[in-house]
Amino acid sequence: MSNRKNAYTEVYTILEELDEEEYNKIPPEIVGTINANRNIEYNFELNEELELKEHQMLPETKAILFNLFRDYLATSEQKQKIIKMQNKERQKNELKKQQQYNTNIFENKAKEIKETEQIREKSHELIEYKENIFIKIMKRLKSFLNIV
Repeated sequence: MSNRKNAYTEVYTILEELDEEEYNKIPPEIVGTINANRNIEYNFELNEELELKEHQMLPETKAILFNLFRDYLATSEQKQKIIKMQNKERQKNELKKQQQYNTNIFENKAKEIKETEQIREKSHELIEYKENIFIKIMKRLKSFLNIV
């Protein structure tokens, strides 16, 4: 059996221990989905002498409980704190990814383009412009005809 199904069993066991008011804050569809997907052969027991955080739980269980708390059980003030905390964590993770994978691709590309443009400008400076022989003859003819 997968950890996910065992996590649902652990979550369902914990939800059954909530008082009725808290339990009713969680939509019945969510509780029904958790119940339908749990591993009924897996036995998870809560020790009433221990606090919830002291119990040995699967990481998936903790994640599900965290989301249930954030979405349904937390006060608006607690939700704000959780959302701020999650945003800070996401920003830290993004910064780590940027540092790890050095996503300065566009900066490097811009630098390369600038260098190639400078090389082109230098090569254009070295080329001396010479007038086409046909154009020279035409200009001379025009100037000769205007004079006469």
